[in-house]
Amino acid sequence: MGEWPKNAASVQPGWLDGVLRGNGVLRGSRIVGVTATDVGTGVGIMGEVARLSLEYDKPGNGAPATVVGKFPTADPTNLGVARALYFYPREVAFYTKLAQHSPIRTPRLLHADLDMGDHSFVLLLEDLRDVTHGDQIAGLSPVQAEAAVTALARLHGAWWGKVDGPGLETLFDFANPDYGAAVQAGYQGFLGPALERCGDCYSPYTRKVAQGLAPVAARAVKQISSSWRTLLHGDYRADNLMFGAGLGQDGVAAVDWQISGKGGALYDVAYLVCNSMPLAYHQKAEKDLLHRYHDTLLQSGVQGFTFEDCWNAYRFAVLCGLFVAIYTTGGMDVGNERGLNAMRAIARRVDAAVSQLEVGDLLPR
Repeated sequence: MGEWPKNAASVQPGWLDGVLRGNGVLRGSRIVGVTATDVGTGVGIMGEVARLSLEYDKPGNGAPATVVGKFPTADPTNLGVARALYFYPREVAFYTKLAQHSPIRTPRLLHADLDMGDHSFVLLLEDLRDVTHGDQIAGLSPVQAEAAVTALARLHGAWWGKVDGPGLETLFDFANPDYGAAVQAGYQGFLGPALERCGDCYSPYTRKVAQGLAPVAARAVKQISSSWRTLLHGDYRADNLMFGAGLGQDGVAAVDWQISGKGGALYDVAYLVCNSMPLAYHQKAEKDLLHRYHDTLLQSGVQGFTFEDCWNAYRFAVLCGLFVAIYTTGGMDVGNERGLNAMRAIARRVDAAVSQLEVGDLLPR
């Protein structure tokens, strides 16, 4: 276990001053006080997210008033999932190796520590303020949805077909058989409780498909991760998005890169469109958003990927959307009532997409 704070409450002024000064964030004034405020209530399911307000001994030019700290979750069930699926090493790898090259705006990395022995970690990040946060329960507005899809296509286009090349060998791979086996084991364990706990979220058709996915989940993960490969965010949904005029070309910033890695592009797209749109808007705009995504990919230089390819991959990705719905409604700690409502909203939206597109015929045989 590394020598750093394990949660926001244990952050001391001396440690924080030392790491920020060592990384060139501070030069003159010194930190003499730290106040932590939770900003992940009902949102930060897989880790603790806190805003750290800093007190200085004197005014400092450019010294941040606040930074964001990320730490492992204290919930044992969620921690077990995070360790099994390598969530924390994946996020640290993104911020330390890839974030500076991302077409999507991300918070600037200020400090990172990780212990691969027990996956304890700490991230200190820029606190993005004066932005509009996406709302998982309300869903994205049409303008937000279009901006988010466009930004996602730029991210995917930048790494399209490149993630298996030199320099990215250690990037987490969704196609790794061990990962597929871990996803399947967790899915099978959470399936029964999910259908019992949130049975009203799932139609008879979706329940049947969800049950059919259980014995072939690892094959589904392998299948979706093996074609149209690029860098994935992995959890690209409303609660992890921010919007504002100062946030890059598309006015979008993405946070929470714990599930990032290399895999099949349309997983991210279906995850966003199925999880984060109000049902009425999703039904109306689904294909328009897919066309926007595909057009932006082509503008980014992607070749040999037709809209038919895009649509077929999207349908299979909708099937794989059951993974997050079952995991989160099947027993993981979602924080509070707000978190539960957000996960129920996701489950209902995934249910609608699975039923409307009749993706049960895509179950691996």
